[in-house]
Amino acid sequence: MGFAVDLHTHTRHGSNCSYMEPRTLVSRALELGLDGVCITEHNASWEEEALKVLVEGTSLQLFAGMEVSTEWGDVLVFGVDGAAPRTGAVEEVRRIVDESGGAMIAAHPFRRYSVAGVAIDVDEACRWPLLRFVDAAEVFNGISTRREVELAQEVLSRLGLRGVGGSDSHAPHTLGACYTRFDDPLAGVGDLVAALNSGRFRAVHPGMGLEF
Repeated sequence: MGFAVDLHTHTRHGSNCSYMEPRTLVSRALELGLDGVCITEHNASWEEEALKVLVEGTSLQLFAGMEVSTEWGDVLVFGVDGAAPRTGAVEEVRRIVDESGGAMIAAHPFRRYSVAGVAIDVDEACRWPLLRFVDAAEVFNGISTRREVELAQEVLSRLGLRGVGGSDSHAPHTLGACYTRFDDPLAGVGDLVAALNSGRFRAVHPGMGLEF
């Protein structure tokens, strides 16, 4: 069955674009049968102790991450404490992630192609600079269109780049729309980073009936 983790969520605690209270996220995740959730607020990470308080007495695992803006698009960062780098340069973010022993994932890297009238060029998408700097990319994002998902599968397959799933949830009803199923249980961010680097996972999109 694996260990199901929604790798991309936001709460009102750290993302002013979110409508979700942290405790609501926890209760909804338990209702859905998720094993874990990564809270990836914009440009800042939760403290581990605060996450432990939220899930005390439950079976849910919460992992701290952040969504960082760069000149080539947003990235999900795990294993880096504190605030995001201020430069916005993807090379600098990559350096900090490497120094911290973390992992870095391209968030919705093909969203620009979901806009009506924008032509898809698979070769161009494969050359998107951000993809050279990440350990994996979101192949499934809860807000993605089928067109975007199909492109992501094609590009990641061509590049041999691992794909993950995350809901990008900002409200309870979208939590778990996409997730990543890991082969083994994860007990902390260190386990999460190791699993992301090992490739022992599958991205899952229940609504489209897809795995990658």
